[in-house]
Amino acid sequence: MADKTKMTILVVDDALENVTLLSRILKMSGYNIQVANNGAQAVDTAKTLLPDLVILDINMPVMDGIETCARLKEDERTREIPVIFISALDSIEDKVRAFRAGGVDYILKPFEYEEVQA
Repeated sequence: MADKTKMTILVVDDALENVTLLSRILKMSGYNIQVANNGAQAVDTAKTLLPDLVILDINMPVMDGIETCARLKEDERTREIPVIFISALDSIEDKVRAFRAGGVDYILKPFEYEEVQA
């Protein structure tokens, strides 16, 4: 397994409290964290940063998480970056849309510390 201190996670959420909590959890686990506040910013950041993982909210202004993930998967530079959705949306349809867009996992809000670490 790769050294966590060299791994970078891009956290994308428009809610400051979620970004703060996720960043704190992940930093305590030894990861480098970058933040984007909306989907458009996430796509631009991912193309230059090339993070090891993207944690992505679905409901955001400018560009929602489903479209953001789809755009990341369309670009050869970001196609292979795993995307974990984190959302309060809990319907089967929302989860299926997320996986069809290219997500590898789906965590429900409010999230638990242990679940984020896993």
